Amino acid sequence: MLPATLRVAALPLENWRFPFYRIAAERDEVRSSKSGLFWDDMGEAGAFDSSLWPDTDAYASNHFTLEPALVSRLCDEPYVTGKRYNVHGDLLTDFRVKRLTVRNVLDVDQSYQSDPHYPWHSERFAAGRIEEAYLQYEGAYGFARLGRLNRSWGPFPDRSILLSNNPWSYDGFEWQVHTSFLEFRHFFSAFPRAHSDLDAGPATRQYNRYLTAHALNFMIGKWMSLGISETVLFSRDTGFPDLQYVNPFSVYSVINTNWEGDGNLMIGFQALIHPFFENVTLKGQVVFDDIQVDTGVGNEEPMHWACDLGAYYKDMLPLSLPHHLALEYRYLSKWMYTVDSINTMDRAQTYTYLGKSLGYPDVDGDELRISFTLLGKNYWAACAGIGLSRRDTNTVTTLWTSPSEPPGRRDLGYTDEPPLSKRKTVEKTISVFLEAHGYFRDFCALHVGLDNRWIRNRDTAGGDDVVFDPRLELVISCHYSNFFLKFDR
Repeated sequence: MLPATLRVAALPLENWRFPFYRIAAERDEVRSSKSGLFWDDMGEAGAFDSSLWPDTDAYASNHFTLEPALVSRLCDEPYVTGKRYNVHGDLLTDFRVKRLTVRNVLDVDQSYQSDPHYPWHSERFAAGRIEEAYLQYEGAYGFARLGRLNRSWGPFPDRSILLSNNPWSYDGFEWQVHTSFLEFRHFFSAFPRAHSDLDAGPATRQYNRYLTAHALNFMIGKWMSLGISETVLFSRDTGFPDLQYVNPFSVYSVINTNWEGDGNLMIGFQALIHPFFENVTLKGQVVFDDIQVDTGVGNEEPMHWACDLGAYYKDMLPLSLPHHLALEYRYLSKWMYTVDSINTMDRAQTYTYLGKSLGYPDVDGDELRISFTLLGKNYWAACAGIGLSRRDTNTVTTLWTSPSEPPGRRDLGYTDEPPLSKRKTVEKTISVFLEAHGYFRDFCALHVGLDNRWIRNRDTAGGDDVVFDPRLELVISCHYSNFFLKFDR
């Protein structure tokens, strides 16, 4: 299990080590926060040899480190560039003096120039962005961060329905206080107005867009973490946001449902539990979009919801190698994250940043997966499994009002959401997949994935034909992760 006191984490989640880190998190052998319900950084995980991870004792001292990486991806399904290969590079620097840390991650990717969501200069020789850039102060009972951050709020390091690292990273202020049994975090961000039309229409350039979020988690020893979170995406036509939403200690759902405030509200519940013994882990997140407390005029919208649940049983067989079985299920409502045309086109209250969802990337579907993972001695891991998924046509930017209707008119069609099993347009996929991961010291890593997919009604075209569409992907990372300069206090 985890050590009694969590140590300083040292690396961003966007790192070549992440496949190994995700496997360790499934086994609950690593946590980015005391509760295991926030994921910001990557630290040492006991599931693999210590040479894979940064030396947390060294990273807690005064230091400067630099880690370059070049990642090449090959896939038989073209990337957005139209090519079957893609090249990605990043450069991490981490500088620490006593309790202050400055991190910067420069990110360059070949596909950015063809990505429809990339808002910056795509005509240049290379397209890139700053993935992370922040100053952090750590104390005995919490921390404060200012700058550009990547995060996943919830029990899974690679995704979150509520607040995830799916969109381009953005700047904000985040702080946390914690004890042995309680963890509270607050985050606030003001989005740049120059690109707001990517999140609605050109008319929204007159609005300033803000995101505020807070979470309260309770820990009962090593056996249970329970939490509740709220987020609000709101816009205002003046330069200063409402203090009622900036206030980290108010209850946003009360403000929102009583017409005190105007914004796109999400409320989530998350848990990480060992119900019987340490080898069984249950994780989950349930998120509600716009909780309704009455049915009066203006509150016709039903409450939409989503869930992401996982059960993991590790080392249950008499094998010499560590292993675990995973069962995961995810569902997102047809109208999750969306708002009506008034709040979208005129007020820019879509739950997106530069066209990408702030939570999970997709809606209007579900997925069930069962997998078995085997961990090799120190330097490799493999996973095999079966997945069943269903997907319909809605996206995170689908409007409630159809284009043929007069502007401003609300279409109550968004209240109609029949089960996925009763719709004829749903795309259904059966997937049999295999993944393998390996690394060599401080220099290279290899990831191979084979996904055999049988797809019925592909692209929701309305047919019953089944198409076999396998996908093979090869990822090679070349990096150097041993440049570490330690200096005295």
